[in-house]
Amino acid sequence: MGIPSYFSYIIKNHAHILNTLHYQKNVARTPFSKLYMDCNSIIYDAFHNLEKQEVYQKMDSAEIERFIISDVIASIKKYIHCINPSSNIYIAFDGVAPFAKMEQQRTRRYKSQYLSELPFISSKSRWNTASITPGTNFMNTLSEQIAREFEHKEAAYGVKQIIVSGSNVPGEGEHKMYEHLRANCNKQENVAIYGLDSDLIMLSIFHTVYCYNIYIFREAIVFGDSNRLKQHSPSDSKLPLFLNVHKLMKSICKEMDCGSFYDKYRVFDYVFLCFFLGNDFLPHFPALNIRTHGIQVLLDTYRQVVAKPGQYLITMAGDQIVWKNVNILVKELAKNEHNLLLQEYDLRDKWDKRQWPETTPKEKEELINNAPVIFRAEEKYISPNDAHWETRYYNSLFHKPETDDHVEYVKAVSINYLEGLEWVFKYYTKGCPDWKWKYNYHYPPLCADLIKYVPHFATEFICKNTNAPFSPYVQLSYVLPPAQMHLLPEKIRNHLFTMYPGLSAKMEFQWAFCRYFWEAHNKNAPFGLKEMEQLQKELPRLCYI
Repeated sequence: MGIPSYFSYIIKNHAHILNTLHYQKNVARTPFSKLYMDCNSIIYDAFHNLEKQEVYQKMDSAEIERFIISDVIASIKKYIHCINPSSNIYIAFDGVAPFAKMEQQRTRRYKSQYLSELPFISSKSRWNTASITPGTNFMNTLSEQIAREFEHKEAAYGVKQIIVSGSNVPGEGEHKMYEHLRANCNKQENVAIYGLDSDLIMLSIFHTVYCYNIYIFREAIVFGDSNRLKQHSPSDSKLPLFLNVHKLMKSICKEMDCGSFYDKYRVFDYVFLCFFLGNDFLPHFPALNIRTHGIQVLLDTYRQVVAKPGQYLITMAGDQIVWKNVNILVKELAKNEHNLLLQEYDLRDKWDKRQWPETTPKEKEELINNAPVIFRAEEKYISPNDAHWETRYYNSLFHKPETDDHVEYVKAVSINYLEGLEWVFKYYTKGCPDWKWKYNYHYPPLCADLIKYVPHFATEFICKNTNAPFSPYVQLSYVLPPAQMHLLPEKIRNHLFTMYPGLSAKMEFQWAFCRYFWEAHNKNAPFGLKEMEQLQKELPRLCYI
C-alpha cells in the first residue's frame, strides 16, 4: 500500500509525467525489454469485477475461485500483449511477508472482518478476500495454475525468460521483482512495471541506479481523477497510464528547489523524507500529514537546514543513512512540532461542526468511514493547548504501563522508530534486512523526544542476522481474524484457540489522528514474536511434516 494518498498527491502535483499507452507506443516509441508484474492487485480486481455480475450470487466458493483464477490469467496475458517485452517477463505474487508487514496485513483483515459483520453494511460478500493470503488453499491453487500457464512458454510470448514467483516463494511481490531487477538489469534497458502499490514509486526511484528507464503502469481509472488526467493525456483513459520514473525524479527535484540543476541524490533524500509521512511499516507523525501539507513542511525544513552543497540524508553511494544530517533535520522538526500539531488540531476541530445523521444504512456506513474525525476522545484528552500534553500523548496513544519508567519507555519507542527508518531504507534498496523486526507501536515518538537518540555519527541499528521468513501458516495465524481461521489447517486452528483464548475477543481499533476508518490501527494482539517463533517450531507436529 505504501504512503496513504501518495498516488493522489503525485497526480495533483506531477500529472505531466503521465503518458498513455498510445503515447508510449506511437510517439515515444518505447521498446520494453522487461516486464515485471506485481499481481496481487489483479486478484482483487478479478474478484470485484465478479461481484458486480448477476451470476456471482448463484456461485459457490469453488466456482468463484475458478472464475478469479481464470480472470487473473486473462489479465496477465492482456498486460503481456500490451507491453510486448522482448527479453523477460516476471510474474510475482506476494509470498510470506516480513514481520514488519504482517502488522499492516493483520490490521487490514481485522477491519475488513469488522465491517462485514455490521448489520447496516449493504454489500455482504459471498467470498472473503482473506483467502488472498499466502498459505491458503486458494493461493496454492492459483500459484500452481499460473505456473502451468506461463512457465516454459517463452517461445509463445517471444521472450528469453519467464519467471513465475508464486505465493510459495517468500517475500512481497514488488520486492521479489526488484531483487531480480537489481541482479539482472542494465542501465539502458526500458523496463515496464505493473502494480497499484505506491511503494513502487519509492522502490523505482532508488532502483534507477540499476536501470535508468523505469515506467510504472496501471489502469487510468485507479491513477486518480480521470478528468484531470485528460487535460494532460489523450482520451483513451481506459487503457493503462505510464508513469515515467526519471521524469518524476526531475519533477521532484524541481519541487524540492534545492538548486538550479538536477540532482538524483536530492531525490533519494526525498524518498527518505517521505518515510516520516508513514508507510506500511511506520506510522506518520501527527504533526506531519500528507493531506495537510506534510510533504511541503518536510521539504521546507530540509531546504532550510540540510540542503547544502554535498550534504545529504543518504550517502552518495546510496548504501547508508547519514545520521548526523538526520539529526539536523529532526532537531528542526522538533522546534516546529507543537505549532504544526496545533494547526492540525485546528483543521480537525472543524469536523466537530458537521452533523452526521445515522438513520439510513448509507448514513451509518458513512459514520463508520469517518469515525476518526467524529469520535476524537483520545485526541481531545491529549489537548496540546494544555500543559503536560506530551505525557498525555504517550499515556493515551501507547497505553504505557504505569509501572514503566517514562524516560526509559520513550527511549525504547524512539530507538525502535530509528530502527524502523533504517529497516525501511535497507528494505527498499537491498532487500529484507531482518525478517523478524517490526515497529512495536501504533504511533511514533514526538520529534522532541526522538532527537535525543538520533546519532551524530555513522552507525547501524539493524545488524546483519540470519533470521529466516516464517512459514505461511504462521503468517496466517498472525494476520487472520478469528472468523477466518477456517483458512488454516484444522490442527493449527485448534491449537491456536486452545493456547490463545484471547483470539475470540471482540475487535478494537485506535484511530487518533487518522482521517478514515480504513487507516485505523487494530488493538487486538493476542500473541507476538515469541509465540510466533514457538508456533514455527511446533508446525512439524501440527502438520505431520
